[in-house]
Amino acid sequence: MQSYSAYFVRYSSIKKATEFFGKKVEILPNSSWVLCGFEPDDELPNEEILSGEVSLTEAKSRELGEIFFVYGDTSADWFVYEHAQDGRLLRKLVWFTLPDDEWNAGWVLVEGEPEAWEAALFRPDGLERYLENEGQRLKDEGRVDEVAAMESEIRQLWNLKQITVGKTLPFCDGTVALLVEKSYGISRTGQP
Repeated sequence: MQSYSAYFVRYSSIKKATEFFGKKVEILPNSSWVLCGFEPDDELPNEEILSGEVSLTEAKSRELGEIFFVYGDTSADWFVYEHAQDGRLLRKLVWFTLPDDEWNAGWVLVEGEPEAWEAALFRPDGLERYLENEGQRLKDEGRVDEVAAMESEIRQLWNLKQITVGKTLPFCDGTVALLVEKSYGISRTGQP
């Protein structure tokens, strides 16, 4: 997989989904979701989407009920997620290049309440890897005296299991789009 984007709508709304997405509607076997508007090798959504000025799902959900959107790009490690229901945006997450750090990606947009699938991002091995990398970075910068405080702060944030704007934890990449699908019980064959 390099990149893709897709909408998913509850099967009960398949007729309206076909009106919205035309021929780009696919019934998924053994799923209560319908794949809509699948775009392999898709481009990153525009800045208005990434900044939260515009929603991809909120207006559609007024007609379609529950809908979610995922975009994943493994070549650049970007991820976009939106979930809306009945005209209300429930959750929006964007992992993208940080505005003040052109070398690193992080959480640039976090809206709504955490969802159950997000807990998978807070695995213990992820915390240890993050602490190790950040500790080494501080040591390389000659800031050894800051390591203990950094570890304490990171452990507190990690225990809250809350994604925060401007942070690079929990780590994310383009494959998280597939994790989201799996959490909704979606198993597509021939995935990008």
